[in-house]
Amino acid sequence: MYDLIIKYFSREISEEEKIQLFSRMEKDESLRQEFISIQNLCAFTAWKPAKDDRSEGIRRLRGFKRMAGGKYTSIRKKYLFIVGYAASICAAVFFTWAAMKGFEDGRLAHLEDSMRFEEFETPAGQRAKVTLGDGTVVWLNAHTKLRYPSYFEEKERRVELNGEAYFEVAHDEKAPFVVSTEKLDIKVLGTKFNVSAYNGEKDFSAYLVEGAVEVYGRTKEVGSLFLSPNEQVRLVGDQLVKEVFGDNDFLLWKDGIYAFDDTPLREIVHKLELYYDVKFVIRDPRLADYKFSGKFRQQDGVESVLRALQRIERFTFVRDEKSNKIIIQ
Repeated sequence: MYDLIIKYFSREISEEEKIQLFSRMEKDESLRQEFISIQNLCAFTAWKPAKDDRSEGIRRLRGFKRMAGGKYTSIRKKYLFIVGYAASICAAVFFTWAAMKGFEDGRLAHLEDSMRFEEFETPAGQRAKVTLGDGTVVWLNAHTKLRYPSYFEEKERRVELNGEAYFEVAHDEKAPFVVSTEKLDIKVLGTKFNVSAYNGEKDFSAYLVEGAVEVYGRTKEVGSLFLSPNEQVRLVGDQLVKEVFGDNDFLLWKDGIYAFDDTPLREIVHKLELYYDVKFVIRDPRLADYKFSGKFRQQDGVESVLRALQRIERFTFVRDEKSNKIIIQ
């Protein structure tokens, strides 16, 4: 059975062998743990952006097993402990057998899908940088979730985004890179762009820094648009609207700075709600329309932003910890 695990991660396993392996893992705890350990190892090594890393890792794993002989299990455990520690520092995804509990009544496809994908989520008020297996670099803004495969298919590199992220996509003409969001998808070959698409929000925007992208909806009514550098597309109702931007200070978030330029307070606090996972109530409608400009460090927190805005226009705010609301008046 251990040989079947190696064949699985080498993509050399047949469908019949795959069913045999997963059926056996349901009953054999040690085999399950073996599978999870090697899965973690593969996920960690996938962070290095070289196409032959995976096959090389499997080749060395086979040699390691032969060399260790009867001591294989204990040596492997020590080695995987070290790798697991390094992976946690690098923010690799932690795998648990809970994802495999959905394997009931022969639902192999569901189980395999759960094991092939990883998720990375940034907490409120934080940001993170992730390097995917193909070498693509992704900066994730606060409260953002990225779902991506442990390894990309040959014809397409697809990830799922809920939140805001800045992508530097590794060029590959044979495998387009697709960012799938709740409302729209973005397809590229190799480029730099920013996407803001939080689930449940009506706002969607994509800004192109370098290269070319296609933004397209899932219905004919929405259609599609191609962007050139310094162009942004927004979704207004069911229509894509293109705009040209000369100032891209709003991209400073990936450097830990939130920038607002002549922006109404209601829009600022809405962004802060997304970034810091807090709710705002503005008691005075006139204040909600007042426009502010400024740059603020993300690490200083939401109350620091409000205190800076108070220097421009007089208002007070009170934070209710029980309801997680900030009341501005």
